[in-house]
Amino acid sequence: MRVRHRHRALLAVTTAALVLSLTACNGDDQAAATPTTGPDTTASGPAATGPAATGAPADGSPSEAPKASQKPNGGGSANNTEAYAYKHPCAMTQLSLNVRQEGTRRIIEVANKGASACGLDLLPAVALGDSSSADRSNSLRPLVPSGIGGPNHALLAGTKAYAVLDLNPGGKAGAKGIDEMNVLVSPSHMPNADTRSFPLGAGASVSGPELGLYHGSVADAVASMRQADIAQQ
Repeated sequence: MRVRHRHRALLAVTTAALVLSLTACNGDDQAAATPTTGPDTTASGPAATGPAATGAPADGSPSEAPKASQKPNGGGSANNTEAYAYKHPCAMTQLSLNVRQEGTRRIIEVANKGASACGLDLLPAVALGDSSSADRSNSLRPLVPSGIGGPNHALLAGTKAYAVLDLNPGGKAGAKGIDEMNVLVSPSHMPNADTRSFPLGAGASVSGPELGLYHGSVADAVASMRQADIAQQ
């Protein structure tokens, strides 16, 4: 009986040792298979394809190369600037002249059809008279704004200047025998031979005419005409 008990005790001890050994081996395998807990290094956002990587704007709009700075005054060439115009008076050969009617007003339109800027006087010379008369000395001249001074009106290539003449701003009875207007676009720079004549049309009445300075728009030219207060020389 003692032998059997000792055999059973030895068998129990051996079995317990085997279980402990297997448990230890399983624990080591589990530890090797399970990653250690630490900071998550996986990128939470998209791959590096955003603005910093591609150079595109942050708002997703297409990127474009910076544009070269544009030169002022249109055209950009050295001979199409206001400074150039002040030193180079307009010649009639580089201009076109048109006159159109708006009620009692006549819109004088001067266009620069050349490739260079040029300078006009601040207002045209206008005379109103009888087209059938050889003597133009008695032609009527409109009132113009006082205090005129300063550099020429710069007319860049491809642009227009406007001056407005009102034949009868007060609506009074007009003088008889006046049926034509003569326009010299830039009197201090052009000969009288460059004068152009335009019929006033049937029923035109001329009384106290007023003329304004050249401007880049008809509205501004009308405002200037309303300031006319002295006779044009």
